[in-house]
Amino acid sequence: MSVRFAAVRFARRSLLALLIVVPAGSLGAADPPSLPRWPPRLWLNSDCGTPVFYRFDAPMTADQLCRVVDDLPGTAVDAFLPCPQFSDEQFWYPLESAEPYDGRQVPDGKFEDKYFKRVAGNVRSLVSRKLDPMIAWQQRARRHGMYFIPTLRMNDVHKDYVDRWPSLRSTWEKQRRRLLIGKQVPGWYTHPFDYSWAMDYAHKEVRDRKLTIISELCGKYDVDGFELDFLRSGLFFRKGHEREGSKLMTELVERIHQLLGDLGRKRKKTLRLVVRVPTSVAQCLEQGLDVPTWIRRGLVDMVVPMDGGYLDMTAPVEEFVKLAGGTRCKVAGGLEYYIRGYLKPKQQGITQASLERLRAGAASFWDRGVDAIYLFNYDCHGPFPFRGQKRQALNEIHDPAKLAGTDQHYFVTREMSQKTPVGTGYKQLPAELKQDGTVSRFTWHVGDTVPSKPTPSDSRSTRLIVRTTLSPKVAASLKFLVNGKRLEPTTRVGGVYLFDQPPIRRGACRLEVGFDPPRNVTVRIEEIEFLVQRNLPDLKS
Repeated sequence: MSVRFAAVRFARRSLLALLIVVPAGSLGAADPPSLPRWPPRLWLNSDCGTPVFYRFDAPMTADQLCRVVDDLPGTAVDAFLPCPQFSDEQFWYPLESAEPYDGRQVPDGKFEDKYFKRVAGNVRSLVSRKLDPMIAWQQRARRHGMYFIPTLRMNDVHKDYVDRWPSLRSTWEKQRRRLLIGKQVPGWYTHPFDYSWAMDYAHKEVRDRKLTIISELCGKYDVDGFELDFLRSGLFFRKGHEREGSKLMTELVERIHQLLGDLGRKRKKTLRLVVRVPTSVAQCLEQGLDVPTWIRRGLVDMVVPMDGGYLDMTAPVEEFVKLAGGTRCKVAGGLEYYIRGYLKPKQQGITQASLERLRAGAASFWDRGVDAIYLFNYDCHGPFPFRGQKRQALNEIHDPAKLAGTDQHYFVTREMSQKTPVGTGYKQLPAELKQDGTVSRFTWHVGDTVPSKPTPSDSRSTRLIVRTTLSPKVAASLKFLVNGKRLEPTTRVGGVYLFDQPPIRRGACRLEVGFDPPRNVTVRIEEIEFLVQRNLPDLKS
């Protein structure tokens, strides 16, 4: 039997199964709350692991299983994107086309992690009770008036952790190691290992398998669309084959687009195709993802350009907004809850995004023309259920009007991987200053009106902070220009320079830094932050 025929067979059989298994009313007979108009304004992607399968011992109740989606009413979230996978090729519930993570992967019962054992126990319990998580999540999402759009990780490399998590490799993968990227990883790949279990999409068998899995998921469940997540790894083709591979990936995206179109016509509804991709067009193309062609040919309905591991409010979303102009494709600005590289007492290296930072990121994206805000790992990282400022953000970041006049904290994104040499990655920081005095340029976008000084109508103050490695003991001085105007620091503490009420306004901002005069010393710019707040924090070196 051909794989293409199998995919169609899964779609037909699964649709019939859905009509039989799903309780009456879940497909529309009971008139659930109508969905908001497309596109949703605030999307929440949930991996369903940390807050659900890791949280409870078996047997989980349906309410425990749905604790994330059930925490969203009362917020502005109007699209729920659950991930059906535990690992790349292992699922929370059995599929005809793929195995569940039910313990078969660890025959001696010695799981690498206590949470993996808990997951396996929960999966077995759900199967024995015929409690399908995807059906439960779909019904709750529909009850709450939210879009239900499952997300599939196109290459999840958690399984690359050789000694830590070998059980994350499926039987299918272990029997087909010839289909792996293996040792042919590109030089830019910053994962700690030089061998990857990511699948090579140059192989038709890999592409057909993904289509079969997606066909089953979309055919079996009453979805409102489907997301292809290309950010759980940047590996899709072996080193040097990305350009030729991009045509094969476009062909796969087109087949998935056609699948959703066919199913949508049968169900008399529009099924949207969403893609989560790297932050810039250049990075997409480098990985073999021809996103401009996907947009131009109408293959995708939403593009979410964002970083795969941390908050990047300087992501050039305007590139994708321009590409989508005149098409039906929409663009979302993506926000992560982790910030990497920025300092926080007792938590250097990883910081959780504050309400002020989430506001700044969302305001910046809205001001550059996005159609929605998208949250990744928001339930997985940091406190859950959503309370306090974390919940407050869910009622603000979807609406530029609600963000206007709020306290905001902008920053220039740092490169996450320490393996990437300074100045060679896609991020602006860290950056080594040129010793000949030529200035280095850094940019970001402020998405709200900035007061030139505090007033009764807007009591916020502003501050620019530049952290460098220049010691006061070194005989060297720096020059700073903000939007072309030279500034002198208000304060200096060690290598940290502070500028109060700098000439920064709404829109694109430019900071230039260089030696004055030239010096034969090595100095790096580590962090750049811009605060618009009512109560500015004390400066800490």
